Amino acid sequence: MQSDIPRTGDARAESSPHADPFLQRFELTDVVDLIYAAALGEGASWQDLGDSFMTLMNAQRATLWLGEEPGATGNLLMHADSYDEEYAYRYVAIDPYREAAGKVGLDETVRRRGDIRLGHEIIPDASYVKSEFYVDFGRKSSRRYMIGGLIGTSKVIPLGLHRDVASQPFVEDDKRTLSLLLPHLQRALQMRARLAPTAASLGDGALDLLPLGVIIVDREMRLLYCNAEADALLGDPQCGLSIARHGRGPHTSASRLVARHPADDAQLCSLVAAASRGSAGGGMQIRARSSALTGDSATLSALICPALRHLSSPGQPNMGTSVVGGAATVLARRLLGRAIPPFGLLIDLFGLTRSEAEVAVALAGGVTAEEVARTRAVTLDTVRSQIRAILRKTGASGLRDFERIIALSSTMHTATAGSRKTGID
Repeated sequence: MQSDIPRTGDARAESSPHADPFLQRFELTDVVDLIYAAALGEGASWQDLGDSFMTLMNAQRATLWLGEEPGATGNLLMHADSYDEEYAYRYVAIDPYREAAGKVGLDETVRRRGDIRLGHEIIPDASYVKSEFYVDFGRKSSRRYMIGGLIGTSKVIPLGLHRDVASQPFVEDDKRTLSLLLPHLQRALQMRARLAPTAASLGDGALDLLPLGVIIVDREMRLLYCNAEADALLGDPQCGLSIARHGRGPHTSASRLVARHPADDAQLCSLVAAASRGSAGGGMQIRARSSALTGDSATLSALICPALRHLSSPGQPNMGTSVVGGAATVLARRLLGRAIPPFGLLIDLFGLTRSEAEVAVALAGGVTAEEVARTRAVTLDTVRSQIRAILRKTGASGLRDFERIIALSSTMHTATAGSRKTGID
């Protein structure tokens, strides 16, 4: 496949005098393919991925624990051994790296996405080698040196790679290598969460059973494939996505995917272009139309990912999972309609100013702080100051908690309005 991800040999041979000749032939793109194949259960196992991570990074252990994984309660990246059992039974509670990861919230993980750290950047090396964890367990289980990062899905998930005492420590070049892979692991787990619950096998016909749209486009946004739900979304005039016809005829190759809101279309094109070049893509919300700031709420949640071969060719069996260069997958699902409370209710309930109430309604409608600043012709610092005031006055611990409070306020408003209509006190 064509990709802007460098070959491992090119990236490491120049910077590491101890580079193994095999590593020089090992391509990062092979590991990217394995990431998606393992996460989606299509032609590769988690252990296959773990083996490739350890080969690529010259590590003796790889760790990734997904507690909700069916039938796999331990470390997914390696076959269970006595060390894993000993770790799960006793040493997980005193693992200093896991303890540090546990202190990082999901919102902070999102902000630190792609932030790879060496072991000594998490806990000072002198402290680590004197810890009970290392003295009693880490020394004998090849956990002298560590490199890792955090993945944020529905919870914070730490990924770790470990070398034994006879090895060289991980260095900055290793951080750069892992930083190219971690976003793909994040994206693959998000794809798995959306696709796997409905389709245990993503073979022929399975995609049409999914309750979300699967759209494959090339880097020019030309449609290559749509499943049944995507066809329904694109045919809905209230949906934030549409198709622009180029030329005549019914062929999808003559159609281009567009977002109805210009700002959303620009962001969607940017994410598709990045994913088609080999990056992990990203997520966004898509509004129904281009209109005023207030009341212009999002209708779709979209995840833009690399195009996978078995999704791009669902009618062809045994395709295997690999990334297709020059194309991207858009996974789109409808958002439940959000009732936004009126400005007056927010002012009465929480003592917001009119400006703060307008910003609160915009944020609840899915608009970003940057867009609020641009639309209101104020600085981003001003909007951030208003957001801090909104969080303080509503008692919200963060934007996610704020959305919950707004939803409750909307319910209160709806119930009150219903009581007035029916005469119920």
